[in-house]
Amino acid sequence: MKIFKTLSATLLGLAIAAPAAAEEYNANHFFAERHSMVRGPYVDFAKRVAERTNGEVTFRVFSAGSLLPPASSLQGVRDGVAQVSYHAGTYTPAELPIANLIGNMAFYNTDPMVMAFASTEFGLTNPAALAEWADNGVVFGGGYSTSQYFMMCNTDVETLADVKGKRMRMAGGAWSRFAEFVGAVPVSIPSSEMYTGLDTGSLDCAVAAADALDSFSLKDVVTSMNTLAIGNYYAGFEWGYNAGFWQGLTAEQRRVLFDEMAYELAQHRVAFDADVATAVASAKDAGMTVLGPDAALQQALADFVVADEAELIENATSRGVENPDQVLTAFKAVIDRWEALLKDVDRTDTEALAALARSEIYDRLDADTYGVN
Repeated sequence: MKIFKTLSATLLGLAIAAPAAAEEYNANHFFAERHSMVRGPYVDFAKRVAERTNGEVTFRVFSAGSLLPPASSLQGVRDGVAQVSYHAGTYTPAELPIANLIGNMAFYNTDPMVMAFASTEFGLTNPAALAEWADNGVVFGGGYSTSQYFMMCNTDVETLADVKGKRMRMAGGAWSRFAEFVGAVPVSIPSSEMYTGLDTGSLDCAVAAADALDSFSLKDVVTSMNTLAIGNYYAGFEWGYNAGFWQGLTAEQRRVLFDEMAYELAQHRVAFDADVATAVASAKDAGMTVLGPDAALQQALADFVVADEAELIENATSRGVENPDQVLTAFKAVIDRWEALLKDVDRTDTEALAALARSEIYDRLDADTYGVN
């Protein structure tokens, strides 16, 4: 076995050409290590995979963008700078039009557990999605979902009238269109810049999962949070593998990765929601007010969901997606399937959730052929 180090393009090319001989591989995430999407799905995942493969598959985890910045993670995993990476699809709408199409369906169902499992099944099995990953030199390993997005503001925002004119950090796509729909001003900046924007007054609100009150220290710069569920984010992948690396693994090693991704798919959702509850409680103790939306704001969101589907289809068509309406119909069917499957499952029981992920998704994949043929 030889050590894989990203030192130069020449060494990268050699490493990609012979991944089976590598001893240590790069795993990339742009969230900080303390984040629930890194702690389990990357740090603990790397430990468990190394143990189960007797050190033959060992990942060195780079977090907080220390290896690749957010906008470069798709290209970086394709080129072998990382052998596995997280990627938020909003940074690459041209390269991943299908991932962004379904990612912008975030208002169809705002249950994060359902969307994490549904986006994973869709990404692993839908022919159009699989072709898109392959076109980008990536083997899709599994999805994710943030918790619900709320408005966290440095002023009280409760009503539709309050929203108008507010400068809101949005995740782009449908979120930005919703801001415009209700008369707010969307601002597209990375999550790492939310604190500074709120602190300096260039933002009035940040729309994100509420764990950001702790993970990005927003509780120090916001005074209120509105609990209108403005979707949740799941576009892209939690694990996207370099194709050459994946194909150089044995079927047994790929099966270990399937098994551990199933576990961490469940674990990250349980941990994420727990982090949100802790962060909100801490922020309330520090003086943050939690507000509910008024009826007009709730109705505006409902009206937007109906109106925006035509925009989704038009945008996808302009980016070359064939039959985007059929893609949306297929994704809705997967969402509805997971809503039914998860109906009576304890959302805090990681083992039960992981068992469901294995039996309904990962155990149905052929480790000999998936991502290889």
